[in-house]
Amino acid sequence: MSTYTEISRLIAARGKIRDKLTALGLATAQDKLDTLAGALDGVADCGAVEKNLREGETYQIPAGYHNGAGRVVGVSGGGSYDLQQKQATPDLQAQRVTPDAGYYGLSAVTVAAIPASYGDVSGVTAGADDVRAGKVIVSAAGQQTVGTMPDRGAVSAQLDGLTAARYVIPAGYHSGAGTVTLTDDIEAALALI
Repeated sequence: MSTYTEISRLIAARGKIRDKLTALGLATAQDKLDTLAGALDGVADCGAVEKNLREGETYQIPAGYHNGAGRVVGVSGGGSYDLQQKQATPDLQAQRVTPDAGYYGLSAVTVAAIPASYGDVSGVTAGADDVRAGKVIVSAAGQQTVGTMPDRGAVSAQLDGLTAARYVIPAGYHSGAGTVTLTDDIEAALALI
């Protein structure tokens, strides 16, 4: 092989090495063979890097040569997640229980008993027509209900026994202060007989 052929082969090999190292950011298009050899010497042999990661973690892949046999694996189910336990108390409004910052999830949520101030209304039998108008009750379903029973106040009536012998008490709430009285007209009529 001639000297010229050998130099041409070395120049072509240097070009391939330089192009590859330049593409990898380890050399420039003007570097000579000895600089390229130094750049290659600085490439660490990382071999087969293995790393297990929990969800949410990151891993900085080290610079260098990797032989392709390594792997980064996400640990699923049973990984060493930072889980949080929380407590909640029932409320009139819906609640969303979520982990605080820094926790991956919840390991347990303990829900306290219903507070004593939240009465059991499942046995309520009164309806709107059983309650005075304008008054509010809670139905057996736990819904606020406004009463519709008319408020009659103090209803009073007089019977004379002759033309008015009967009085129909109107439906509704009565205050208890009203009276139904019998006039003495019937006595006067009987005395005339």
